[in-house]
Amino acid sequence: MRISASVLLAVLALAGSTAQAQDAAKPEADVCASFDWPLAREQAWFSAPDLPVLVSGANLPVERPAATLTLKPSAEADLPQVPSRAPKPGSFSGYVLVAAPPAPGQVQVTLSGEGWIDVAEEGGAPLKPGAHSGRRGCVSLRKSVRFAVGTKPLVVIVSNAAAQTLRIAVTPVD
Repeated sequence: MRISASVLLAVLALAGSTAQAQDAAKPEADVCASFDWPLAREQAWFSAPDLPVLVSGANLPVERPAATLTLKPSAEADLPQVPSRAPKPGSFSGYVLVAAPPAPGQVQVTLSGEGWIDVAEEGGAPLKPGAHSGRRGCVSLRKSVRFAVGTKPLVVIVSNAAAQTLRIAVTPVD
């Protein structure tokens, strides 16, 4: 029995929309707890009333490496590197500087909303992302991406964001 490509695509599209509908029907707490790794710490930081607000280009605090990042229209963002994915018209971009990790390892960058993440060691090319976890339907968390890093300071660029602000956390992977 042969299945045409269009029938197969229709079946796959239906299966994908069914899965999205099931995720949308889950209570928010279930969606927020269903990331591939624990993000309760980041979720608590993102909901804290004293979360610092940073402008693009600022240093992320070391003591609590999370903040609300104010982005600029992508055409005006003056990023230190070109994002690895071209910004869409009408999107927002920005970046934070992160202190050097004490030892080589992995960091994870977690965002509260839509956005493309690039991480580079100071003076270096963008690093390839490792593991990725994203969920729709969790108001305070959208995605978390892991990167293998050395011991140089980091530049974390967010581009293609739909909103002018989003919450960001950059933490070592335990």
